[in-house]
Amino acid sequence: MGTVTLTLDEYEALRSLISSERESEGASLADREETPKKKPRRSKYNRELSRQLKMLKKKHPRTAMPSLMKRAHRATRKVLKL
Repeated sequence: MGTVTLTLDEYEALRSLISSERESEGASLADREETPKKKPRRSKYNRELSRQLKMLKKKHPRTAMPSLMKRAHRATRKVLKL
């Protein structure tokens, strides 16, 4: 491979070009991070399921979670008539 010789001015210009590209990349990444992402909207079913689950937990505080979820799903389907 051949050798490349640069003058001091050429070398400094090349270094400044590289550093300015890095700065612009960093600035563009910072702009993207500032905008907060929106949470996806909860479905009607999911909101009703939460309500049913809260009611069941209040009514049956010592019952295990899997059976409560089963009951909550049943109640949700009944309310929404699915």
